[in-house]
Amino acid sequence: MKVVLISGHDAAAGRKTGFHFWAEILDQRGIEVDFITVGSSRISLYKKNGKQLRPPFNTWVSMPGKWRRYTWLPPFHPINFSSRILNYLSWPLFSFYPLMMPEELKSIRNVDLFIVESGGGPLLVPQLAKRNPKAKFIYNFSDRKGVVDFHPYVVRQTEKNLSYFSMIRLNAAVVANDFPSDLPTVYIPQAIDKALFDRKTPNPYTKPKNAINIGDMLFDAKSVAIMAEKFPDWTFHLFGRGARMESPIANVIEHGEKPFDNIVPYLQHADIGLAPYGVTKEDTGYLSQSSLKLVQYTYCRLPIVTPQFATKDRPHAFGYTPGIEATIVHAFEQAMQCDRSSIDVSGVYNWDQVIDRMLEVIKT
Repeated sequence: MKVVLISGHDAAAGRKTGFHFWAEILDQRGIEVDFITVGSSRISLYKKNGKQLRPPFNTWVSMPGKWRRYTWLPPFHPINFSSRILNYLSWPLFSFYPLMMPEELKSIRNVDLFIVESGGGPLLVPQLAKRNPKAKFIYNFSDRKGVVDFHPYVVRQTEKNLSYFSMIRLNAAVVANDFPSDLPTVYIPQAIDKALFDRKTPNPYTKPKNAINIGDMLFDAKSVAIMAEKFPDWTFHLFGRGARMESPIANVIEHGEKPFDNIVPYLQHADIGLAPYGVTKEDTGYLSQSSLKLVQYTYCRLPIVTPQFATKDRPHAFGYTPGIEATIVHAFEQAMQCDRSSIDVSGVYNWDQVIDRMLEVIKT
């Protein structure tokens, strides 16, 4: 069997996503795996706070095990502008993006399954399907277009290409309403590598009372600053390249981006998990199910402090309104009083379970 993973994430990144775990699991099962990174370009290398892509580019690289990765870096890729006019004018240019797919990717043959993430990947599906007529495609839907701002061309072409997919994997049940009812949507929850979390590790903290944030999606520094000011006897640990404060605060430590294996001990020994999303939009409610860090916090039995919209179906998550001090203080106080032994972890998936559910599509 051969499986190709197409993602916007770098296969060699220290911070792992589901696609990284899937590549390793499939490889361990003796399945041939290719991991292709798309959705970036030479422009990305010069953008401030842009993606951290690991060279070499535009060539196959062997990874530990038997799988391999390919980071495609064309001259340009679809970039969403803040201006409608610029988006309109750039549409014809960006329509050439799929046509620039290199021969190394066009020549992929005998694939049984493509698993494709939101972003640039779906734009390549028609060409890949033409060259692999027996392959099946799974669309791994990650984020709503109102939360991650894709160029309108990407949104339109993705919608146009949905008919190629045998399954649309959703990591939040509520987003099924975003798709026509005749499309094959399946809710498969986020997961973790339980073996990684179950191993014993030394406590990395030097002081008691530690709150941790991992990741920088929609990071709200102002709400974290309020927590740090109102609870000076707590230490706040921020992991993620974009998880930065506007100015230094004595009891806030910015660790930056670290390999995930290095972060696990901090999760295991923390007292509270933070998910400080800086939005209150209605269309962000899906994050209560799709947010990987909320699953990780839950498995570590951490009380969670997060905006109200992200607390759904998590009794151990305590909500606030971003920027509103009284609500933030109240949520943090509730988290401090939470009985951690009461946190239910039975619903947390392992990544193997997710892979098993997705591989079922090949059998049908």
